[in-house]
Parts: sequence; structure tokens; C-alpha cells
Amino acid sequence: MNKYLQILFLVLFPFYPFWAWAFLTGDNKEIVEYANLLWLGLFVFLLIIKSNRFPKYLVFLMLFTAYHLGSVYYFNLVPPEMTWVSFIRQDLNVYACAVLFVIENTKFEGWFFEKMNRNILIIVAISALVSLVQVADPMFFLNQKMDVEMDYTGTGRIFSIYSWTNINSLGISFPIMISILLSVISTQKKTFPIVVISGLLVAFLSRARYIMISTIIAFSQLLITSTIALKRKVYFVLILFFSVVVLMMAAQNSGFNLQEVIQDRILEKSNETEMGSAMVRVTSYYVFLLKFPEHPMLGVGPKTRNDVIQLLGGEAPLIHVGYLSYLYYYGILGFLLLMISIFFLLKRAWKTGRKHEFWGSFYGIITFCFANTTFVYFNMSEMGIILAVIYLKIFEDKQEMELAEEKDSQELLPAVLDSEN
Repeated sequence: MNKYLQILFLVLFPFYPFWAWAFLTGDNKEIVEYANLLWLGLFVFLLIIKSNRFPKYLVFLMLFTAYHLGSVYYFNLVPPEMTWVSFIRQDLNVYACAVLFVIENTKFEGWFFEKMNRNILIIVAISALVSLVQVADPMFFLNQKMDVEMDYTGTGRIFSIYSWTNINSLGISFPIMISILLSVISTQKKTFPIVVISGLLVAFLSRARYIMISTIIAFSQLLITSTIALKRKVYFVLILFFSVVVLMMAAQNSGFNLQEVIQDRILEKSNETEMGSAMVRVTSYYVFLLKFPEHPMLGVGPKTRNDVIQLLGGEAPLIHVGYLSYLYYYGILGFLLLMISIFFLLKRAWKTGRKHEFWGSFYGIITFCFANTTFVYFNMSEMGIILAVIYLKIFEDKQEMELAEEKDSQELLPAVLDSEN
């Protein structure tokens, strides 16, 4: 069973956007409807047949999910066209709890590590290639059924392969995958420049400033982590510099409006862009301070009420800062459950970084936390978060295996000495 679970993770992640595309085009349904059934079934199966691991972060995530479902029930927020069963089947918090539970109760072996590294490298390279194609043809491999009311395509944003999962998936999963690869691939390997160039290319072509910053945060681990030799850091800086130069030259030769992206999307020197982005944030803070005190402890449920939408004045259909929005939705109690879960996950990732010099998950989760200062997407079932947790479990299993082998050798040594005497 354990081997099949490992194969399942290799097949499903990180190729999730392609599976989402296949289900949406083939059956006209979101993949989460089927995937949730799979993970819930495995959750029940593993719960029955074996003793289980429940790390602290997962315990609090489950408590938050229970609170979330209770809030939906209390405020009667299930859409009229859905039943409770169908709602739970599509709920991303339920999905997150189920899949993370399966991860925590799967034993990852040595062969899995190398194969997952290869798969992530493949999907990162594909992401870069698709982004390049979308410069010339913005509709190429674009999910045209996504939230068209937001008209992201009108801003020139490029989603690569990730529009099939969620409009925010590129900004969450891609920086995490870059962070993981930077931590497992040596700067001396031939594939390292591919990671650097792909990361810069996809982040820049996205035209989203928070994605660029998140990717920079992922890259920063090679400069901040003290265990990395100075020679390796200098080598990385040189690769980064030459990659930027090559990409800028390629952009100019292909007719890509580099100046426009830098001026309008990065520096926001366009008055319209600058004022629009700033006003959304300012209005969100104002509305939060006005409405949050009305229901501070328990919140109002995971839906923006009409009075708040009116106060937002059409700038955004919700309080456009993740932390403030979740405080408004779930109150202090529900919000703390989620924040404690993320804290324990970050703490675990930090310890893994200190013990094994693997910082990919830690910096990846940091990018997730940063991204939610710019939008509302605390989706713990996002592919990048799942991969980050898988790698934490890989290194924990590796340590347990090494300790078991060391213990066996210590027990075997006295017997060998006795036989020689």
C-alpha cells in the first residue's frame, strides 16, 4: 500500500494542473470533486488499518476546518444549488486535511526523493516554455472558464499552466517549487541554471509584482543560509546576473514591451495602476476597521456580506488582504486556529532546514505567507503547500531510517565481538 501511495503522489503532483485541465475539458468538472473523494477514502482507510500520525499543524488545521464547516452551517452559506455532501466534496479545507493526513501517514523511501526532484524540474521547465508561448498567444492553454469578471487577461498577465487550478496558483505553487529545487539541486549541476532562468522568466512574464517578490524570497535562501559556502553564493549571483541579462536581451529582440512591465507593473508609475492598487488596499483596511468590531470573536462566516461590498465601493468584492479577510470571516477564534497551524508548519520547516540543510519548504511557506498580504488565498490544499509538506516528511523519514540503521549496527556489534572471542 505504501508504495502505491508514493506512486500516486508522483503521478498527481506536481502534474496537478494537467490533471485539472483533463477533468475540466473532458468532464466539465473541477478536479477537486474527484480528488476529494480519493483523499477522503484514503483518510478513512488509513485511519482504520494503522496507528496514525497527527502533527500539531494538522491538528489545528483540522480544528480550523471543523470551525469553517460549522460557520458555513450556522450562517447557512451553502449555495442553493449544492447539497451538504457536494459542498464538502468540493471544500478545499476538507481536501487539505485529507491529503495532508495521507502524506503524514505515508513512508517515503529513498527512490521517491530523486523521482520527485525530477518531476518538479520537468514541470518548472514546462511552465517557462508555456509562459513564453503565451507572450505571443495569450490564449494558449488558458482556462477561459476561470473568473472572467476579474478580467485578468486584460492586464496582460500570463498564467502559464496554472489557470486550470486557480488564478492564484501560479503565485503560490510556482515560487514554492523553485524554492524546493534551489534547496535540492547543487549550483554545480547543469540543471541549476534551468531552475534560475525558469524562475526568473515565469515570475517576470506573470506581470504580477507579488509573484516576482515571492520568487525573489525563494532565491534568497541561497544568500541567507549560512551553511552555503561563499564560493557557491558568488556562483549563484553570477548565474542570476547573466540570466537577467540574457532574458532582457531576449525580451527586446522578441518585441516584448519590457519598459511597460517595469514602469507599470513593477514600479507602478502609471497613475491609474498605482492609484487602483493602492485604493484597494486602503479601502480594505478602512472597511475592516469599521466592520470587524461588530463580530470580533466568531466572525460572519466565509462570505463577504452585502454591507461590506457596498462599503468597498466596487474596488474589490472582498477585503483584499488575506489576514484581515480571514479575521472578518472567522473572527479571532477561527483565525487563530489557522495561524497556529501555519506557525507549527513553519516551525517544523525551520527545524528541518537546521537539521538537514533543506530550506526549500521553509522559504516556500514564507512566500505563501507573504502572498496573503496582497490577496485572499489561504488555501492549504494548493499544490505547492502539498509538495512542501511532502519534502518535510521525506527528510523526517530519512532521519528515522538512519537512526534505525545506526541502532541495528550498535546492537549487532556486541554479537560480532562475542563471536570473534
